[in-house]
Amino acid sequence: MTGKSESPRAAPSPTALSALPAAPAVFTGREDEVAELLSALDPGVGGGSESVVISAVSGLGGVGKTALALCVAHAARGRGWFSGGALFVDLRGYDDVPVTADQAVLALLRALGVGDADLPPTADEQYARYRGELSSREPVLILLDNASDPAQIVPLLPGEGGGHRVLVTSREVQDSLPVRQFRVDGLSPDASRDLIERSLRLSDPGDRRVADEPEAVRQLAELCGHLPLALLIVSALLRRRRQRPVSTLVVELRAAEDRVRALRAKGVDQYGKELSLRPVFDVMYARLEPELARVFRLLGQAPGDSIWVGAAISLTSLEPECLEPLLDELAAVSLLTALPGGERWVMHDLVRVYARLVAVEDPGVHEEVAEARRRLLEFYGHLLISAKAHVEEIPEEVRPDGFNTRELALKWLDSECTGLLEIAHWPDRKDNGRPGSLSIALNLDSYLIFRRAFDDWATVTKAAYEAARRVHDPWAEAKASSAHGGALLHLRRFEEAETVQRRALRLSEESCDAEGQAMVWDHIGLTLRQLGRYDDAIDAHTRSARIAAEIGLVRQTSRVRMNLGAALAEAGRAEEAHDVFEEALAIHVELGDKKGETTARNGLGVTLLRLGRHEEAVAAFVHVLGLCAESGDWHYRANTWNNLGWTWHKLGLHDEALGAHIRALNWYLSFRDWHGEALARAGIRIVLLQLDRTEKTRSATRQALDLYRESGHEQYIVKLPNTHP
Repeated sequence: MTGKSESPRAAPSPTALSALPAAPAVFTGREDEVAELLSALDPGVGGGSESVVISAVSGLGGVGKTALALCVAHAARGRGWFSGGALFVDLRGYDDVPVTADQAVLALLRALGVGDADLPPTADEQYARYRGELSSREPVLILLDNASDPAQIVPLLPGEGGGHRVLVTSREVQDSLPVRQFRVDGLSPDASRDLIERSLRLSDPGDRRVADEPEAVRQLAELCGHLPLALLIVSALLRRRRQRPVSTLVVELRAAEDRVRALRAKGVDQYGKELSLRPVFDVMYARLEPELARVFRLLGQAPGDSIWVGAAISLTSLEPECLEPLLDELAAVSLLTALPGGERWVMHDLVRVYARLVAVEDPGVHEEVAEARRRLLEFYGHLLISAKAHVEEIPEEVRPDGFNTRELALKWLDSECTGLLEIAHWPDRKDNGRPGSLSIALNLDSYLIFRRAFDDWATVTKAAYEAARRVHDPWAEAKASSAHGGALLHLRRFEEAETVQRRALRLSEESCDAEGQAMVWDHIGLTLRQLGRYDDAIDAHTRSARIAAEIGLVRQTSRVRMNLGAALAEAGRAEEAHDVFEEALAIHVELGDKKGETTARNGLGVTLLRLGRHEEAVAAFVHVLGLCAESGDWHYRANTWNNLGWTWHKLGLHDEALGAHIRALNWYLSFRDWHGEALARAGIRIVLLQLDRTEKTRSATRQALDLYRESGHEQYIVKLPNTHP
């Protein structure tokens, strides 16, 4: 507790006082929070100057509540507010022996000038004297720091009148009291960097490590979860190791088995608090009731950036009506943050690390955690299969207990993608010798292709292959190799893709997996086409189609034959390709397979273009645009606009062709598809050259520039091709 004691006999009227500790030496990134709190403390607002207004700041331990409150208190005093003075008391609510209200009121009375000889004998009389002293003063700001229980706060509140303001800090939401509640979270990345830099340069103005190692500092701030206490700790560590680069500390923290425990430094901070994060979290965890502690440990196992209510139910095995009050309680003690909508929660990165650590350190909960992870794997696996059927637009494979619509499936995949990618790397216990996370990895393919997340697809399939190898599962090795080859193909790493696909073929043959062989031959054919080996590609697709037909895979056979048609067209056998696509279109329309129909109509359009049947090609491509709009496949739509551009160019409709190519270019730019961008730019150049010869260069260029500006890609205007041949 802190206070400035003054004798009541020192002056005939109450004296102004200032019992505030110093403002934080390093403080940044809290401009909005400071403004909001000052607004709440302003004597001219909040119910009138005579009202007592109570504000409470809550947040995770180490988030900087005390620093924020003191910064605001000094700013308020600097504005001339609270002419009666300011009081401060550290209630030490999370120490082994917290300060009671009875103890705190004695310190506050002494700060108000009441000598020991004048202190009333009983607690009730002391509180009455305290309120009486405040009532005789001009407005006073009372800062009650580090409260853990409303019982520490309530007796210290002023009586009516006087225009006093109370500011409380606590790790817990004070929802039982009539307070205005403020929640404080971690700093932004820029503010985190600024805090580290200011801390270092305060000690040594010549320290340039933050400026010289921006990427290492960014990573260091991320490892600290942008938590101010953690940032101050690493700043202290960097000051001690003045001659060593920031990157060395990043390496050490990444390698630490217990990052939370590793975040500690010798000494104390400006306010005498230990520079160590683990004890802060230990106290918060120890205060949880057993069932709440169990839920906390299990929620810490949740993958991804946020925790979906469905995942929370699966992990905890609790019904929603039982789980929701526990989630609210964890949010109230700052171990969770509820997101708008009530279906998702966020656990701070370091809190999640801590939750997983306590689960590892306590042998008594190992089986509980393992069972929770198995439940989550099964739950996500079930939903992922249903979602995949929606993404691939295969109605008969959609599970009735999954998602009702494709839109809902994609929304779930978008929100859970980070978590699903994390699960795919889980080294979980095996069911029947096969890692449970393997099915997650292998069923993400359609979604990752749809969202063009090819790097993620390559990473997760490589991990799946390595996991399958560890358990000596040739079937799973083949599946993972095939998928990894597909990812490399989409990344345009064709030689690598062929090598991996040949390995997948060998593994499929060894495990007698005919369906797998059909799929791998098809992938090999796609890769060989990109390598310009059209005859080999035709042979590979033919093999794939034959195997698929032999085992009765009607849909897959037709899709493979469409790939065969594309290879035939590339090889100059356009008439044969046309027949293949006509046959495939009929099959997919009959099956109600919109995705297959889209591919077939696009293949027909390309083939008709090669055959010089341009009007029919336009009709096919326009139909494809409609199908793409229904499915939301905007990349395929970009390809189709580009194809339309070439077709209209052949028909002499150069203005329409230019517009189509520029539409395609805008989509390719948004997808960062540099190969597609190159194709679209080639189309634009050829059309502009043609327009120059037909004396339409000026209007076409103006149209191109207008479309660039409308699309927000003005920076590419300078790259428009020269219109003069």
